[in-house]
Amino acid sequence: MLISIIIPTRNRYNFIKLLLEDILNQNISNYEVIVVDQSDTHQSLENCLHIKSDTLGPCVSRNIGVKHAKGELLVFLDDDARIDSNFVYEITHPILNEKFDVVAGAICDPSGNYLKEDADYLSAYGDNFIKVLTSNPDSPSSRISLSFPTGCVAVLKTALTSVGGFDESFDPTGAGEDRDMALKLFKASYRTWYNANAKLKHELAPSGGTRELGSRGLNLDVHTYLMCRKYFTEALTQDFKKAILLKYREKIVKSILKFNLIRTSWYQYLEVKKRLN
Repeated sequence: MLISIIIPTRNRYNFIKLLLEDILNQNISNYEVIVVDQSDTHQSLENCLHIKSDTLGPCVSRNIGVKHAKGELLVFLDDDARIDSNFVYEITHPILNEKFDVVAGAICDPSGNYLKEDADYLSAYGDNFIKVLTSNPDSPSSRISLSFPTGCVAVLKTALTSVGGFDESFDPTGAGEDRDMALKLFKASYRTWYNANAKLKHELAPSGGTRELGSRGLNLDVHTYLMCRKYFTEALTQDFKKAILLKYREKIVKSILKFNLIRTSWYQYLEVKKRLN
């Protein structure tokens, strides 16, 4: 089965070139590489199908990659990742063995250390239940999962296209598009496995990507509210809305007490309140 590796990139040529070198060293050969480049100024890239696009946002970028993919199995990576030679094999073989439809890998720190312990999975406090529910284990033990980390995941092309691909209304930041995809695939009865052996080192590029395209935090709150409205009950959605607004009201109070960023907190509250209606 041909594997299509799809990588969106924007203004990160130093990083994407290193990742492309890593891909050349994989211990499998049945793959193609598609880079969808939304950079402000384009450079040339080798050893890939290099698609230059004037669009903005990771969702539309990945959808473009899927349209050009010849493979039946898709692997999505972020441009500031580094991978060892066995990564593509590890993240795809549970699907190739016909046991699962989706495989999430382990996103590690730049040194390759797991970000969480096994006991941390789904146990950390969070004021947003969708973020907790769809969080990636990123721990040493493999398990059934409800996650879709778009920078470290493999999925059958038929599964992804059957649920409509990535929701481009989340662009330009794309905040939460991975969580929305996880819920869409779960609702459609596709099986997801987290493989702790598919380790990816996240280099955490300081610039580029979607960093200059809007507040990911604020957009994630809005987008997870929309997911709640789409996948869960109206009663739960209204409670979720109240919790989000309360968080932003508390930010205003904290800003007043500290005499710091009062206007910013107020405008954020008004923006969120408007978008949750």
